[in-house]
This record gives sequence, structure tokens and C-alpha cells, in this order.
Amino acid sequence: MKRIILLLLTFVPVVTGYLLNMTILIPRLGMLLFYLLPCVTLLFWFFLGIRYAKSDWNFIQSTMIGNGVGILSLIIYFWQFLLCGDDSRNIFLASFSQDFTANTNLLTARLAMLFEAEKNTFTQTTSTAMQVLGLILMVFIFILGYGVGKRKKN
Repeated sequence: MKRIILLLLTFVPVVTGYLLNMTILIPRLGMLLFYLLPCVTLLFWFFLGIRYAKSDWNFIQSTMIGNGVGILSLIIYFWQFLLCGDDSRNIFLASFSQDFTANTNLLTARLAMLFEAEKNTFTQTTSTAMQVLGLILMVFIFILGYGVGKRKKN
């Protein structure tokens, strides 16, 4: 696969995360996509790891480039939610920064709530933990795919 196509495919989780967030309130369709899109996106991410293994990039380059959008999203999230106040937050950037990991929220929410001081509460701590855990999960799935791709290549 050409490098430019591989680079463009790294935006798929952002697009599916955006779709997930936009359709969640649509009756029936929203719930269907709430469960379907994360599964499809995580399988796609595994597949993308396999494709990156077949490229000219080495493991570190592939992992950094393949997950670069996620890393950038996390940096923007920290900037918008931890360094900016509510009055200076850019709504577009704040929303965009959460789209990459939106597909992992179903898997990371319960684990992220363990970081809360009080049981069954959801604060900025939980949200931040979900972003970090979501990126870790995406990188892990990508690396698994990369490993499978390298085995097939050899």
C-alpha cells in the first residue's frame, strides 16, 4: 500500500468516533452503531497494523506514524481540558480530541472509573483516564496487527 494511503487511513478512528458521537441520539440506529462501530473500528485498526508491517517503515516508525493521530489527539485533549479553562476552550478542538478514542469508550469506561476517589462518579479524572486508556488500547491492537503482519511477511 502506498504511504499516503496508509497515512490517510490513520484518520478512520476519528471519522468513526465522530459518527458515533453524532448518531448516538438517533433511536435504534444510534444504539446499533454504538455497538457496531467500535467493533468494526478495532478490527480495522488490527488490519491497519498488518498493512503497516508490510510497509518500508520499521516497527517504531510504523507505531508512531500509525498512531500519530491518536497521540496528537491526546496532546490536544490535555491542552484543551487540563491547561485551558472553560472560557478559553475551543469547542471544535475539544470535541476532535475525543473522537479518536470514542470507539474504545465502551471498553475503557469501567476501568477508568477506578481512578475516581468516590465510587460511581464520573468527573474529569474519569474522562482523562478513558482517553489515555483508549489510546493505549488502540496502540496495543495496532502492535498486535503489526506482529501478525510481520509473521506473514516472513
